[in-house]
Amino acid sequence: MARRSREDGPGAWHHVINRGIAKRALFETRADARFFLARLARQVRCGRIEVHAYCLMTTHFHLLLRSPIGELSEVMRRVQNDYSRRFNRRRRRDGTLVRGRFFSRPVHSLEYRRAVVRYIDVNPVRARVARSVGEYPLCSAAHFLSGRLPRWLSSEWIRWEAQEPRVDRGSSAANYMAAFHPSGATSVEEVGEFIDARMRCDAPGDELHDLIAAAPREVREWMQRKARLADGTRVGAPVCGSVALRRALAEDLESAGPWAIEEGDTTRRVSELALLGMLHDLCGSSWQTLARTEDLTIAVVRRRGLEHRRLLDTDTAYAGRAGRIAHAALSRSLGIPRRRAE
Repeated sequence: MARRSREDGPGAWHHVINRGIAKRALFETRADARFFLARLARQVRCGRIEVHAYCLMTTHFHLLLRSPIGELSEVMRRVQNDYSRRFNRRRRRDGTLVRGRFFSRPVHSLEYRRAVVRYIDVNPVRARVARSVGEYPLCSAAHFLSGRLPRWLSSEWIRWEAQEPRVDRGSSAANYMAAFHPSGATSVEEVGEFIDARMRCDAPGDELHDLIAAAPREVREWMQRKARLADGTRVGAPVCGSVALRRALAEDLESAGPWAIEEGDTTRRVSELALLGMLHDLCGSSWQTLARTEDLTIAVVRRRGLEHRRLLDTDTAYAGRAGRIAHAALSRSLGIPRRRAE
């Protein structure tokens, strides 16, 4: 499961999630949801957190929080304990309700923060309990689109984003949708799969914030450095999603033609080799997982992945094309409109 939260200092932003134990319902009634939000609101009034986006589903919740004084763990302990006690008392049950302490990822960059808001907003749509963003009542998007905001829901940053020069003038709802769900953005599936993978990952370290604003050349150079330093076995936190990577590769092959390199007197196609290497290095897939999903032996998958790394370090043309594909996959994973990604 996802990495347990670590305090990240005053002012840190976090994407926080937790689920009911054994897949049981966390919020059985509207009164349950109201009480949970009331506990969050109490912590807001105490100055311990800011709530910028949220979504309460039946079995889990998502929150985008900022902790001004660095007390995220204490806040979530109080909220979850208060909620669990009330839930159990009303149902005459005892025992654990939530699945562990809670899980979170720090949100270091503005681009990733936007992606988290989009991800939280579309959770009900992905779960097929709403047809469109803002239709589901237990989600912050409903407040921002209606203009009726509870006092405890922080709106300054969201509204600033919705009034950027790149957004046309219009209603607040139209501006919100333009800022966080722009036309031309890559699919909800790509953003959702990427953030799901990051929340499941327990690998140490996270280099996403170093790559978000990088140009294709800088992504290529990062991949080359990683190839030189890597031991061929460990994986890190995903910096792009596997769905986005596969689609970026498919688009590149369609536009640029087959991917081949010259080795002596032979021409060798390397797109499958590159895909395996990037799924491991960029998407955090282990050799064992790749062997299972690609129906190959672990030895074959590892050999191709390590060959990908060798070519990154020795073949300039190969490294350049891999960098462009990785850059496109990163943009797709964050839901950046194609006109901005290109």
